[in-house]
Amino acid sequence: MNTETIKLANLMLEGAADESFSLLCTLRNEGWTSVDIYQKIVSGAMQHVGELWEQDDISVADEHLATATCDFMISRFHAQIKKQPSIQKAMFLCVEEEQHTLGMKMASFLFEENGWQTRMMGANLPLDHALKAAGKWKPDVICLSVTILYHLPLLESYVKTLETLPFYPQIMVGSRLLATYDLSPYCTPRTIFITNYQMLADWINDQSEGNEIGAS
Repeated sequence: MNTETIKLANLMLEGAADESFSLLCTLRNEGWTSVDIYQKIVSGAMQHVGELWEQDDISVADEHLATATCDFMISRFHAQIKKQPSIQKAMFLCVEEEQHTLGMKMASFLFEENGWQTRMMGANLPLDHALKAAGKWKPDVICLSVTILYHLPLLESYVKTLETLPFYPQIMVGSRLLATYDLSPYCTPRTIFITNYQMLADWINDQSEGNEIGAS
């Protein structure tokens, strides 16, 4: 874990939103891409915070402060990045009872940087509401987030139901569980699994080069 990652984790634990934002801007000015900042710095910092909490080195309140600071910081950072217009659309949501949205939020930012329209439906969205929202907006891609092992049966119902929509959205699943578990039994052969932001960026770039969604 590099020094910038540890520095950011400490700043977030202090609730230092301005200093955290400045650190990301400095990295950007030094040539870091959004992909590397989100993957190596922000995700790494939040992972470090999580490890400190698991070791009882910080309190629940400390972890919540770091998470809130991170949320504010990445939103502010993304707001000053130029975007390109596009007609492609991506919708993001957590399955029911899932509360972790930071990873999904950074994924949505990468789509927006590449010109996609996005809708962040947030945490804990019941399937019937997700189905109704998707049917109304008709996104090209629906990204699902799940981080808790015992929520995987819910993931299966979301994937299989959303794939029945008549406009055939591409279903993506992003999860830290993918580093340890095979989630394919809970999905379908059409489902795309995203294990890191570089993989996501490569897929988005592939679509911008004219490949049909779902073909890669």
